[in-house]
Amino acid sequence: MYSAPETLCAICGHEKAKTVDHIIPRGIFANPRPDNMITVPSCSKCNHGASTQEEAFRVYLSLHVGIDTPETKALWDNHALKTLKHNKKLIRKILKNSRMVHVQTPSGIIYDRRLAGLWDSDAHDMVIERMIRGLYYHHYNASLDRKVTCRVQWLRQLNEELLKALENFSQNTVGSGQLVYRYGRAVEDPLYSTWLFQFYGRHWASGYTEPAKKPNESLVSLD
Repeated sequence: MYSAPETLCAICGHEKAKTVDHIIPRGIFANPRPDNMITVPSCSKCNHGASTQEEAFRVYLSLHVGIDTPETKALWDNHALKTLKHNKKLIRKILKNSRMVHVQTPSGIIYDRRLAGLWDSDAHDMVIERMIRGLYYHHYNASLDRKVTCRVQWLRQLNEELLKALENFSQNTVGSGQLVYRYGRAVEDPLYSTWLFQFYGRHWASGYTEPAKKPNESLVSLD
């Protein structure tokens, strides 16, 4: 008797998918959440194993983008502040890595002093990598699994050179602009892909995938 093949997790690519995961964390959107949220099949471990990192990500994101627009204020009031009220460990970590800094204009004129904190790079990079792997599956109907290495970095700002390099890439918007991302992959080798994310118009992250190197691939034969 024929049975349909099992669906594998879109994120890890090798465990059986038993749940559906919102690959873009729901917590970075204030209520009511967008009606175009993206979901992918996921194993239980990938779905539930990133909750701590996603909590940290949304708090740091909210601190970074500020509260001076209705959207960013709603993010802080509805999600980030509530997280901090019950996550004392995260509060201690933020305060430990914060310090007073001078705020200056682009021309170098100092006009204020404010409290600034360091990004939680581990949480940030893990959330962005999960997004890349899940969105790759969503857009290309293929899992990256262990065939690729994913590199992530956050950007201070977008520059014209980067925007020009990605101007022909596909673009997608989630919500009313809270998240905009561009993406593309190489025609000759689809495992090479590039991603650019913009959150609330104030935080940017980029990432790319490439085929994972084999253990001895970097060795040069002397025969």
